[in-house]
Amino acid sequence: MEFAIVLPLMLVLVFGVIDFGRALQQQTLLSAAVREGARTGALNGTTATIQSKVQGMAGTNATVTSTLCTSSSTTTADSTVTASQPFTAVTPIFAFMKMFGVTSSLTTLTATGVMACTG
Repeated sequence: MEFAIVLPLMLVLVFGVIDFGRALQQQTLLSAAVREGARTGALNGTTATIQSKVQGMAGTNATVTSTLCTSSSTTTADSTVTASQPFTAVTPIFAFMKMFGVTSSLTTLTATGVMACTG
């Protein structure tokens, strides 16, 4: 009898750890990817190079927008790279949360990297 009461709570806890851990890992990877993209943009990289670098690290489903440094950019200008990536849960934790009226904001992960232009 106790097992029937405790099992749903344990499953919710395990499912939460799995999916929120995956979301944190993907967010960290996306942040590192845009940081590298911003570094490439600060070193006069092209939009295609930045997109290739970010998607190579974060995955091909990442949407990348960037502001590049040019040869005429001053050292006060910045290279900015923003990427967003959809997140799909592998467990039914978000469906379970919706049953209780909690909406999830973990459907899209976003990250922004900014680096000063080197001039």
